[in-house]
Amino acid sequence: MKGSVKTLVSSSVSIALLSSIVVACSPNTDNKEAANTKPTTGTTAPTPAKAAPAAIKMFNRVNAAVVVENNPVIAEVEKLANVKLSVEAPPINNYVDKLQVLMASGDLPDLIYNWGGADANMEKWAQNDLIAPLDDKIKNYPNLTKNITKEMWDGVKSVNDGKTYIIPRTNIVNHWGYMINQQWLNKLNLKAPTTLDEFTNVCKAFTHNDPDGNGKPDTYCLSFSSPTLGANTIWNASNFLTSAFDLPIVNGAKDTDGTYKIREKMSGYIPYLTYLKQLNDEKLIDPEFLINKIYVDQEKMNQNRVGIIYAHQYAVMANLAKDKESDKKYTYQAVLKNSKGVASDWVTPATWGGWMIAKNSKNIDSVLKFLDWGNTTEANTLFQLGIKGVTYDNYDPATKNITRTPDQATKLASVTSTYMTLANAIDGNAAIIEGADTLDRLNAYKSQLDDALKQMNVINVPAVRSPKILNLNSTIPDMVKKKDDQELKYILGSITLQQFKDFLEKEWNPATADAEKEYVDYMNKAGK
Repeated sequence: MKGSVKTLVSSSVSIALLSSIVVACSPNTDNKEAANTKPTTGTTAPTPAKAAPAAIKMFNRVNAAVVVENNPVIAEVEKLANVKLSVEAPPINNYVDKLQVLMASGDLPDLIYNWGGADANMEKWAQNDLIAPLDDKIKNYPNLTKNITKEMWDGVKSVNDGKTYIIPRTNIVNHWGYMINQQWLNKLNLKAPTTLDEFTNVCKAFTHNDPDGNGKPDTYCLSFSSPTLGANTIWNASNFLTSAFDLPIVNGAKDTDGTYKIREKMSGYIPYLTYLKQLNDEKLIDPEFLINKIYVDQEKMNQNRVGIIYAHQYAVMANLAKDKESDKKYTYQAVLKNSKGVASDWVTPATWGGWMIAKNSKNIDSVLKFLDWGNTTEANTLFQLGIKGVTYDNYDPATKNITRTPDQATKLASVTSTYMTLANAIDGNAAIIEGADTLDRLNAYKSQLDDALKQMNVINVPAVRSPKILNLNSTIPDMVKKKDDQELKYILGSITLQQFKDFLEKEWNPATADAEKEYVDYMNKAGK
């Protein structure tokens, strides 16, 4: 897949499986008694013929380092799940674009990954009869019903007809803080900021005090990136910074007065945008932050151009795939504290997008069996660790400690990653801490996460399925775009604060009044 827009591979697999392997996609059962029972007659009953592998075409978002052709992990997946896969895997950076083109074409593969989960795109594709409703079938797949919680299922039901069109991809709970260049901090004799004032001071030092030591004014404090088309970068997992303003960036959380509101009416909304304007006015923020595509901010950090980006607790070790010195250069830190010393960590249901099945697929049940197998420990371990003897030597599931050689680590990056998983967590747990393949790295990961959790107040936020608030992008797209533009114009100084407030009062608030009322009523009724 390197250097290409898409990769299509179709691998043939052997029909026969080892007798010790549980048939893929069936419930986990203990067959020891049956295996040890001898027939009462003098003859052995013939072994039932194995079903032919199910052919499945799959469209997935996979990181560019993974080479899909002749991939040993995919071959093992095919063997264990008794499938024959054709995998089309556009690079992450333009996956959203390619997905839109694919769905518009009408020529769909069987299995399609939607990073946004049950978003407006999913609703549109369901209404256009492109993806299959799955409610009548899900109950037949025990691993799907066991590993995916009721809260997760409730969080993906269509806001239009209440049906389930997407299988949640379970994930570990991400605590979105930030990643910082620890070497820059050490050189400038600074500590990782925990308050807004400290953050501002670090921003000034990272920009003006030559933290990379090259004698050039070519560094910035902070950058963002945008994961989707038409979405402001300033709302992309930026709660590490919005927390300082008591501003949740997700629906389902209360304002400081204990009531539910749309984001634009919350007490921290204007102060947060004003702070970004200050950073921009003082040229402390990456000037390209408005146009960065997904992961460009991470690339700039690895290039020593910026010192801080948003990140969850796995980011430092996962970044080793791009920077082999990541664990020595960077550290993960908690969200910032507000003026009262409280650091709010808003946590939504632990899903990472989901899987849609084309309505015209002739293999809907086979695809569901494949996803059912994907929600087992066997599948999760294979996708995350790879193959013993190829990508690792030893693995302790209790401690998540892995032994692998440098060559095996290099091989791992080219054959699989967390992006390849069908379910990224089993019972809430990942098989590994990505990149933490030594005890030192594993201990560093645990230490940084423990320190961050001690500082943060974790607030579990429910999935919100209030139709009008979720469908603003489709019901009033021009107004949503105008609001996004007004935010950016204010940050960039093209309009005054009063002009921005006038827009909100005269245009945005009236246009969203019905949606806000439905959302507030929904949350109050839910008793959250």
